Amino acid sequence: MRVKKQHISEETILSAAWELMDKIGIEEFSMRKLAVELNIQAPSLYWYFENKQSIFQALANEVAKEVLQAAKHEGEWQEQLTDYALKIKNTLSKYPCSPILWMRTVPSEPDYLALINGLLEIIDPLPLEEKDKFASIACVMNYVISFELDKHEQQKVDLFLSLDAKEGPKAVFKQSIEQLPVERSKVLKRMYDNGLFSELGSDRMFNTGLGIIISGIEQLAAAGG
Repeated sequence: MRVKKQHISEETILSAAWELMDKIGIEEFSMRKLAVELNIQAPSLYWYFENKQSIFQALANEVAKEVLQAAKHEGEWQEQLTDYALKIKNTLSKYPCSPILWMRTVPSEPDYLALINGLLEIIDPLPLEEKDKFASIACVMNYVISFELDKHEQQKVDLFLSLDAKEGPKAVFKQSIEQLPVERSKVLKRMYDNGLFSELGSDRMFNTGLGIIISGIEQLAAAGG
C-alpha cells in the first residue's frame, strides 16, 4: 500500500523541522532526514529553502516572532527589559534546541531583527554611548541564551550520569566535593549541604543574574548622566 505524500508549504516544512529536531537534535538534522519526516523527495525542499541553514534561520525567526507578540511595551525601562528577557527565556524553553539554534544563526530575518531593535529601543533614551547601548543588549541576549543552553546541556549530562552511574548525578557530585581537601571545598560544601545547587537552572537564579546585568546598565547610565 502506497503512503500518500504530504502536501508541503513553508509552514509544514518548519513544523516538521521542529518535530525532527525534537527527535534527533540539531547535530543530526539534515535535509534528507527532513524529507523522510515529510514523506517527500529531498529536492522538493529546495523549492522552499536553499539549504539546512536557511531552515535554521527561519526557525530562529519563528522564536523571535513569538517573543515580539508576547512582550510588553509599558513601564520603566527596567520592567520592559526584564519582561523581554523573561519572554525570550520562556519561548526558548518551548522549542527544541532553540538556544543552540540562536547561537548558530545570524539575526538577518525580519522578526529577529525587530526583536533586537525592540530591545535597543528600550534603553535608547538612557544617557549611554551607542557602543554601551549595543553592548548592554548583547549582554542581555547572551545571558538568556546561555542560561537556557546551560540548562539544556545539564539535562543531557544528568541523563547520561543517571544511566551510567549507579547512584546518579547528585551522588557523583557530592562524592567529588567530599574528596577535596576541606580548605579547598569549605564554602562549596556548605552551599551544597544547604541545597543551593538545586537552584541551578531555576527561575530564581535566572532573575538574580538578570538583575545583576540590569543593575550594571543602571550604573553605566548614572555615570553617563
